[in-house]
Amino acid sequence: MMLEVNGDRFTNFVSGECDIRLDALSNSFKFELSTKGSQDIPFLAGQPCSVYVDGEKVLTGSIEQWTQDHDETSHTITISGRDNTAKLVDSTIGVIDQVFGDDLTLKSLIELIIDHLGLNLKVIDEAMPEPFNPAQEVVNPEQGENAFQFIEKHARKRQVLLTSNADGNIVITKNTGNFAAGVVQHSIGANDNNVISASFNYDNTKRYNRYIVASQGIPVALNLAGDSSLASLVNQGGVVVDGDIVEGRQLYLIVQSTASDDESLMHAQWIADVRRARGLIYKATTDRFRVGVKSDDIWRINMIYNIVDDFVGKIEPMLCNSIKFRMNESTGRTSLVEFVGQRAYTSFQPQDQFSQVSSRV
Repeated sequence: MMLEVNGDRFTNFVSGECDIRLDALSNSFKFELSTKGSQDIPFLAGQPCSVYVDGEKVLTGSIEQWTQDHDETSHTITISGRDNTAKLVDSTIGVIDQVFGDDLTLKSLIELIIDHLGLNLKVIDEAMPEPFNPAQEVVNPEQGENAFQFIEKHARKRQVLLTSNADGNIVITKNTGNFAAGVVQHSIGANDNNVISASFNYDNTKRYNRYIVASQGIPVALNLAGDSSLASLVNQGGVVVDGDIVEGRQLYLIVQSTASDDESLMHAQWIADVRRARGLIYKATTDRFRVGVKSDDIWRINMIYNIVDDFVGKIEPMLCNSIKFRMNESTGRTSLVEFVGQRAYTSFQPQDQFSQVSSRV
């Protein structure tokens, strides 16, 4: 692993790690450096930097924390930070006029918030969710509201993910459904395994049979909707059933923001899908940064890998949603790779596992 700061590249670290996630906006890094004597330390908090894994840039951000332990003969320095999207994650919103209209999209909404905060971030829209409907939703951030939480709740309604790319920009995405060439392999007797250790967890404790999302509608939208009555706007909501979970387990949520029946239904589907995905997790520690079995690519999030593991009896494709690249002087290079169900973060149709019971609570 390599850290680039102000054009200079550093590799002589005692240890280092870099976390890349599909379901979190800001990625992070941490490095530990040991020097002899009173040698000057070339890092300062606030400096822009980039992290490289096997020559490929995976993160662009800045050093946020810098700590030092020393004695008469040596210094140990630990530096850590996040990518550029951390500025959005940490910021709160000031005064913004109401920002809804026929041409408002999630991308343009995020760009408006970025412009309001004065940030130098680009927004890449890979998912292209439906534009906002002013007859169903008022988009009006409150003063002091966290910027990321504001845009994330609108992304969640549209069943898309907000993540970041190697350049530190925001990406609107969803499960691509793309298969990687590599294989996660832990086969008995094979001499080309790439898995050192692994665990498999199937947990239904956070899943429910019925997901009910309720929201108060938008009276001001009556003029735009035309044929809606005030009574119909008072009780908006949606219900989704997960047939794999026994009846009687119910999750009832009242969303803080206004939403129509259709939006509440999509929100309920998204919650059910995410909880299902997080209930089926396979984690593997691999012996390198690159896949090594049928592929020389580095591990990548939002790709589907075939899982072949004789020890857990699992042979099926799963979606990579988290990677932690790690290096250490004693243990060498390893990657902690996490996988969830192949169809995680996708919209389920009525004929699929989740069924739409009703768009009315």
